[in-house]
Amino acid sequence: MQRPAMSEATPNPDPERSIKVCFAVRLPEGHSIRPWEFLFVVGNSPKLGNWDPNAAMELACRTPHEFSSEWIGSINGTADDFTEPLRFRYFVGYYLESSTKTRIIERWESWVSPRTVIPTIEATNGVCRQDVVDEFGFNGGRRQLSDGWLRGPEHNEVLLRVHGEALKFYKSRHCNRSYRIRVSPFDLRHRESSCDEEDSQSGCQLPQLPSFSHTDLAILSNTDPKFHDQLHHGDVFHNNASYFVFRTQTVAVDFLAFRIEFFADKSDNSSDYVGSSESLSKESIRVPERVALAYCLPSSMHSSFGKVAVPVLGRHQQPIGQITIDYLLIKALMGLPEPLKMDVSWCHHWKKRRTLEVGHRGSGNSYTKFAATRENTIHSLNNAAHNGADFVEFDVQLTKERTAIIFHDFHVLVSVAKRATTQLLEPGKPLATPVVELHEMAVKDLKLKQLHLLHIDHYQHNSPENSRKGSIRVSVADNEGDEHRPFPTLVEALENICAETGFNIEVKYPMTLKDGSHECENYFERNEYIDVILKDVLVHAKGRRIVFSSFDPDICTLISLKQNRYPVLFLCVGLTTRYVPFLDERSSTSMMAVNFAAGTQILGVNFHSEDLLRDPAPHCRAAKLGLVSFVWGEDLDSQTHINYFKNDLLVDGLIYDRIGEVNKRQNIFTVEREAKSALFKSKTTPVPTPSASRVSSVDAGVPTAAAAAVDLALPRTIRTPSPHRKFSAEA
Repeated sequence: MQRPAMSEATPNPDPERSIKVCFAVRLPEGHSIRPWEFLFVVGNSPKLGNWDPNAAMELACRTPHEFSSEWIGSINGTADDFTEPLRFRYFVGYYLESSTKTRIIERWESWVSPRTVIPTIEATNGVCRQDVVDEFGFNGGRRQLSDGWLRGPEHNEVLLRVHGEALKFYKSRHCNRSYRIRVSPFDLRHRESSCDEEDSQSGCQLPQLPSFSHTDLAILSNTDPKFHDQLHHGDVFHNNASYFVFRTQTVAVDFLAFRIEFFADKSDNSSDYVGSSESLSKESIRVPERVALAYCLPSSMHSSFGKVAVPVLGRHQQPIGQITIDYLLIKALMGLPEPLKMDVSWCHHWKKRRTLEVGHRGSGNSYTKFAATRENTIHSLNNAAHNGADFVEFDVQLTKERTAIIFHDFHVLVSVAKRATTQLLEPGKPLATPVVELHEMAVKDLKLKQLHLLHIDHYQHNSPENSRKGSIRVSVADNEGDEHRPFPTLVEALENICAETGFNIEVKYPMTLKDGSHECENYFERNEYIDVILKDVLVHAKGRRIVFSSFDPDICTLISLKQNRYPVLFLCVGLTTRYVPFLDERSSTSMMAVNFAAGTQILGVNFHSEDLLRDPAPHCRAAKLGLVSFVWGEDLDSQTHINYFKNDLLVDGLIYDRIGEVNKRQNIFTVEREAKSALFKSKTTPVPTPSASRVSSVDAGVPTAAAAAVDLALPRTIRTPSPHRKFSAEA
């Protein structure tokens, strides 16, 4: 229902005038919320929590004794309480039992611009929005909902991944069956409400609220990779073909366990369930029976990340096999000066404009491609900004004392002078020149001060051991300024690079390669590592445009779940002949990377140019799923390839070396700002009547270049996003 027209309102300047603002929201047709979930409204009024979800107003179901898709509420105040426009959002949430009653955000309206009402103008007879019913997730012609993020010291999410050759059975008769898998969480302190009688504990009652959420499932090997409710009898899993991700949120992680149930048809002869899970979404005519169980206990998960193999027990509690599970524990980000609120979010915001051009490591790779300026320095980043880069891309990792610095490699070569032992010292004879050797050290094992003081070289993998022949000096010369110094901190970059230049922050984290090697073992714990980087950005970024990215899919997941401000791209290598690929199946192909990004609800994928030049299908699929596409790779050294990705594939961003050195360009955000300013000035002065040769009135009184920039700034629909996700069209 539409908001009352302005002409119908009866404004009253009396500051003591009482005003009632009504809120009513209904779920979209075909959508519902779970029985334990509620709808809330949060906004910029103290009565709506001042954007704090913990203080948001809980709405009431219009018909409380029977399920209703419409929820209502209201606030009262005087005209003095509504001197500013009232801005608000709706979200779905529920409660979990901990030391305090914890409110969990299930999903929320995450447009950049929230809903807005002006009560002092729009109120009629002291009531505002009396007949307005909003649709949850839909406003201003756009539909957008995002999953909530982790909040509070006890709030965690646990991911269980089942993939590869996860199922192993000891007897062939068990191996030849197809199994459906269902995962259910339970609290070890309480009996399961759905457990068998022989497993129940007499005298033990469930608390009023659970300590864990329901468990969703995302099947990354399916055409629909998004999280959804599990089927009652589970989904079919096939070794070396299926990739299952189960997720559960909890406020009592030390007591959280999982029951893994295996279902099969009574007469299953391995031909009953040969289709995909999608073809089995409808219940079989013969209801499958539970044939085996496995329990994953917190004692099996010793850290926040790992792999565990748990026994599978048959009907008579005898072990018949085992299931291997990857697990990941994600903790809430704590220690910020102010908690994150719901006033603004750019996590799924992307305005379609011309392809953004991103400076790789600032002005380019200097250690292997010999860019004019040293890579990943303040000077290199500023040089790219001055050359018109829309964004600059750089790599971030931590030093020994956990300072976030900008550097690409996990290891450096440290010069060590070795005394000559074969030379006897003779009176009056000068000392021999010390022999200098290079020793490889991990950046994580060196403090920032040591990185600045020691003589550091860049390691070239094809050089002989302890030889300078294949190394390039990283440390600055004595006559070079601080802006040329390697290892700048992330905070220094945030404070010293042109504010209109966006940052594509690649978060480094070592991974295992397919050849069995590891990029850097015994690394930082993931949660603590990401928390340091996020705190620096959230405190010092101010209004800068930020996009995170990482080759590690788990790092992408952590960043997206720990904050609600900035978007994340999954960096993908895909099929390649140039690099040793990663072992992680999610990055093995570009299509799998797209499924991961869609399932995790991050912004999009940063594709490898080599793979997209071979087959652009992953980019097309990403577009259908409403994902943003960036491209990186050595192929972008060619202007022909740049033009192909910009003009033919219409990708959203390109990351390449030496930006602006050959073809001069200007930062798109600067162009848009200047164009809008020129357009505003033109409206304040008389404008001559345009001639008949004018193509459009948008450039009336505006220089041609500025008019073109305004045209670029206008929202335009290039793709058709999926109905579940849509990016807002505002700057």
